Amino acid sequence: KFDPLFFNISPREAEGMDPQERLFLETVWTLFEDAGYTSRDFARVNNEVGTFVGVMNCNYEFLSGEAYGQGITHDAHLAYWSIANRVSYYFNFMGPSLALDTACSSSLTAVHLACESIKRGECRLAVAGGVHLILHPVHYQRLSRLNMISMGRSCNAFAKGADGFIDGEGVGAVLLKPLAQATADGDRIYGVIKSSAINSGGRTNGFTVPNPNAQARLIAKTIQDSGIHPRTISYVEAHGTGTALGDPIEIAGLTRAYREHTDDRQYCAIGSVKSNIGHLDSAAGIAGFIKTVLALKYKLIPPTIH
Repeated sequence: KFDPLFFNISPREAEGMDPQERLFLETVWTLFEDAGYTSRDFARVNNEVGTFVGVMNCNYEFLSGEAYGQGITHDAHLAYWSIANRVSYYFNFMGPSLALDTACSSSLTAVHLACESIKRGECRLAVAGGVHLILHPVHYQRLSRLNMISMGRSCNAFAKGADGFIDGEGVGAVLLKPLAQATADGDRIYGVIKSSAINSGGRTNGFTVPNPNAQARLIAKTIQDSGIHPRTISYVEAHGTGTALGDPIEIAGLTRAYREHTDDRQYCAIGSVKSNIGHLDSAAGIAGFIKTVLALKYKLIPPTIH
């Protein structure tokens, strides 16, 4: 259903493009429609627009190889950087253009680096998001070897008996700019990022085991930088993958960070969009981000099911 000529792409080239590249390009177009932005708006900031996209899986080469075996002769062009640069090329954006792979945190890392890039003056506006498609059975084979997939049919975030996640597909993007400029320009503002931070868990009991102490430090720093007292926070959208190991560690990190400021309990809801749509890997963070922004817009917290 991709319309290559709309984006000045030849049908032959489009066939060889990673579908994640096509869908992210379409999503960014939709993003600008929602924001009411045109090329004239970008020209007013000298096209100083950054593109930051999280992506971690590229399985289309398997399909391309099978297609070659069947005598189909399209040229597969598969590269993470191309997902970001396709957007920059089409819209003539001259800010930073980065594809980021930090595993499941990729799209939120993209948001963080986009904010930092705006603060440093590298760009005036930024597109940030992520994309994840499951394009070949080998993807499930890899996850199964790592014992990450649930034996059931649902993602049971923060639930008793959670035994793994259900993988999902998705793509999302947001448009970021300084609040003062957005207000002056009369933009429709869905939400305000008060602070963001990133770190790594360092060495733990295993290569894929999270670190509650590192998570607590990160949350505490973000709270401090935001200037918001955590007792006034009424909802946290968590990573919440529905795993017996990860979910308790995430709760432990949040609890340690919040207890530095208050001993009150049962005042802040917690949820995970993964229970609704599955674990979107590199697009997981932007999915939770958009869910939270829409919760603010509609003044409703969607249920974390299962």
